[in-house]
Amino acid sequence: MTNQFIYDTHIHTIETSPCGKIPAAETVDFYASHGYTGLVITDHLHQEFLQKAGKDNDWDHIVDLYLTGYRAAKKRGDEIGFDVIFGSEMRFTDNNNDYLVYNIDEAWLRAHPFVICQTAREFYQKYHEEVLIIHAHPYRDGNLTVFEDAVHGIELINTNPRHDNWTDRAFELYYRHPEYYIQAGSDMHQVPDRCRAGIIADHRILDSFEYADLIRSRSYELYAPDHTEYLEKLKEYRNR
Repeated sequence: MTNQFIYDTHIHTIETSPCGKIPAAETVDFYASHGYTGLVITDHLHQEFLQKAGKDNDWDHIVDLYLTGYRAAKKRGDEIGFDVIFGSEMRFTDNNNDYLVYNIDEAWLRAHPFVICQTAREFYQKYHEEVLIIHAHPYRDGNLTVFEDAVHGIELINTNPRHDNWTDRAFELYYRHPEYYIQAGSDMHQVPDRCRAGIIADHRILDSFEYADLIRSRSYELYAPDHTEYLEKLKEYRNR
């Protein structure tokens, strides 16, 4: 690629995700100073977050709370000319699998109250033509319950250093489903997680819809500078 624009696809904030440890604006500044063009805020949307929001069943209020991290990141990004994109890491009712969801915005989220209160397959069946669903770290810590028919793709490389992400098994899943879209992400929660992975585009990406279009076009490369063995493995597979 002549022009290279690096985006981290999997970022959490202290403002929204219970496990996030870094303020959104600080994350934006750090990534901007380390050669990234932008990032996707994918804070956790799961039952624990609904419990954190309290007993209030006002979905608009819950969405306001959920958007706190994204809005803080977007505000700082706009100030310094750094691209901040909205996404979500959703968990449904059938197990602890996590799904990165793109091609959405605030209006979409508000129009789908309590969208996580269903199974992963129900979500896919209802919305697969509207959104892009990427299975986050599919085999993390030995998980074996992967719904291969309920996603558009997988996070092939997840570089969070506190988990065994079973990347070799993720590659086996990709070999079975070469139609899958793939991506890499840092899964950033804490300081050691920052700037470890992402994707490289040949143009800037301004929102979640443009990001989904890029992934569907397959005109991007994975970025994981400390995991070059997996990038080589992917290159060998594609060139076989």
